[in-house]
Amino acid sequence: MSRNLFLRASSSGALFVAVVLMIGCGGDSGPTRYEVSGTVTYQGQPVPKGFVTFSPDTSQGNSGPGGGAEIVDGHYETAAGKGVIGGPHQVRIVGYDGIPISMEGEELTDGQPLFTPYITTVDFPAKDSTQDFTIPSGDGGG
Repeated sequence: MSRNLFLRASSSGALFVAVVLMIGCGGDSGPTRYEVSGTVTYQGQPVPKGFVTFSPDTSQGNSGPGGGAEIVDGHYETAAGKGVIGGPHQVRIVGYDGIPISMEGEELTDGQPLFTPYITTVDFPAKDSTQDFTIPSGDGGG
C-alpha cells in the first residue's frame, strides 16, 4: 500500500512540476522586447568590462520587464528577448578596468570600478536600436 501511495505522490509531483514549467515558460507572452546594442566609452576609451541595465521609467508612465547586457571591450548587445520594451527607461551603467585582482582569497575577474554607477534616461523606440553611451569624466573612480 505504501508503494502505491509513493507512486501516486511521485506522479502528482511530476505533473505539478510540468504544469508549473508550462505556465512559467509562456514564450511570447508579455510585451514585445526590442534588442539594443551600442558602445560604452569613458575618458575616450572603450569600457573593458561592465554591465548596462534597462528599467522602464515608471515616473514617466512606462512599466514592464527590464533588460540588460554585459559590456565587453566597450560593446554591449542585449540577448534576444532580453532587451527593452520601448519608451522611457532608466539606464544604469557600471564599468570596470578588466584587470583581475585577488582580494582576501577571492579573485575579482572584472577588476576595479572605473567610475561610480552612471544613471541616465533614454526614450527607446519600439524597434531594435543602437544606443551609444559616453560616461562623463567627472564620474570617475568608484
